[in-house]
Amino acid sequence: MFEHGLGGRKVRKTLMNDESSRSHLIFSIIIDVINKRDGRKTTGKLSFIDLAGSESSKKTGTDKEGQAEANAINQSLSALGNVISALAEG
Repeated sequence: MFEHGLGGRKVRKTLMNDESSRSHLIFSIIIDVINKRDGRKTTGKLSFIDLAGSESSKKTGTDKEGQAEANAINQSLSALGNVISALAEG
């Protein structure tokens, strides 16, 4: 499943990075543990997150399409920051 997910990622070559990720990746593992003594079930979740990067257009030498991607990435990262702030505030 992990390899399948990686295969769907979008990358773009820039002057700074041969495979600059243009998409976010979240890989979660859910672990269920049952206590053999009392039968209680405990669930945990590990999330590994790789956020798309948005480097400076001047440094990357990106074209119009690449700039549009960078703008969309910045917008999504900003939205994610708003969600994290709202969750932290309760």
